[in-house]
Amino acid sequence: MGKSIVPVKTAERISSIDILRGFALLGIVLVNSLGFNASFFDFGGFYSNLSNDFQKTFYTIYISLTADKFIFLFSFLFGYGMFLQFKKFNHSKKSFSQFFSRRMLVLFFFGIAHVLFLWAGDILILYSITGLLMLIVCKLPTKWQIALAIFFYFFIGIWLSFSVWIHLPNALSSTYTEGLQKAKLIYAHGNYFDCLNLRLQEYFAFRNINVFYYLPKIIGLTILGFIAAKFNFHKKLAANKLKWFLVLIFFATIGIALYFGFGKIVDPQSRFAMAISMTGYELTNLFIAMSYLLMILLLSSFFSISKFLRPFALMGRMSLTNYISQSIIFSIIFYSWGFGLFGQSKVTIVVLIAIVVYVFQVILNLIWFKFYQQGPLEKLWRKWSYKDY
Repeated sequence: MGKSIVPVKTAERISSIDILRGFALLGIVLVNSLGFNASFFDFGGFYSNLSNDFQKTFYTIYISLTADKFIFLFSFLFGYGMFLQFKKFNHSKKSFSQFFSRRMLVLFFFGIAHVLFLWAGDILILYSITGLLMLIVCKLPTKWQIALAIFFYFFIGIWLSFSVWIHLPNALSSTYTEGLQKAKLIYAHGNYFDCLNLRLQEYFAFRNINVFYYLPKIIGLTILGFIAAKFNFHKKLAANKLKWFLVLIFFATIGIALYFGFGKIVDPQSRFAMAISMTGYELTNLFIAMSYLLMILLLSSFFSISKFLRPFALMGRMSLTNYISQSIIFSIIFYSWGFGLFGQSKVTIVVLIAIVVYVFQVILNLIWFKFYQQGPLEKLWRKWSYKDY
């Protein structure tokens, strides 16, 4: 009879990975607050037209440090967690594919509910699709996994290069062609059903960016995390802190150099300017996000610091619940059925709101884990995922 498969116990959790996941949640709340304030799909156009020079400068620096870097971390951690689950089935006759397919199906329905009731900026649907595709990738040799990780991560550059020669769907198209003004009117003053209708329009208009840009990138990073977990990356880092600190310095230096220097080598007159720019953008994200990742894992490898960072670990243990609850809170703050603060022109105020929301969640998490071992959505997800296991 095969070994039974059960959810990981609290004592068996990897503290540094939970801390990293909690840190990624901080980044998500910092970025998503901008989306709730100005329609996530056109916030670049909104914030680039700010009249206050300080707010413009603050936004430019802020978004360069946050945008897409925390999707990087979450996707990496998604792959890391998948391998840890995959490994549990090595000595069992139970089917990992059946288990994980069910798990991803539940995640897909969470994503659908997120879009329907809260926000068009959902990322859970893309993760559920990625997870199902990973069932093919997870059994491939590591060298093929590495090749696929590189291919999918830089897919946008490849896509834009081919679009020079042949007609392809625009992977970076505008997300809501009727403009931000309608979004300002509806999200700030419309009723719930007006907002729902607009949200579905936005999500549908965002399909190309989701399919041709975010989904391939998430797949590539998920594979990267899967490979890292395969080689016990968190243990190797903790065992050789000096080596990985030097790697952190290297990654941070390259990331800064790319951020300030890559744009200078792109010829704006070239037909491949967009492809080269996006490749450089993703390369910069890679080095900066890896710097964040290494910094948090290195700090977490020290016991005294790890204890201090426990609130981040608790946030990470309840990441699904916290992610959804962030959307609930932001929808109340920014949309018309709550306080209707949509369209704030002061980025600093929006960021302050995001920080307050995160601190509020940290306090709730500290209280919650005094009485329970897992979050409510995590409990539901596990119950459905491990049914018959």
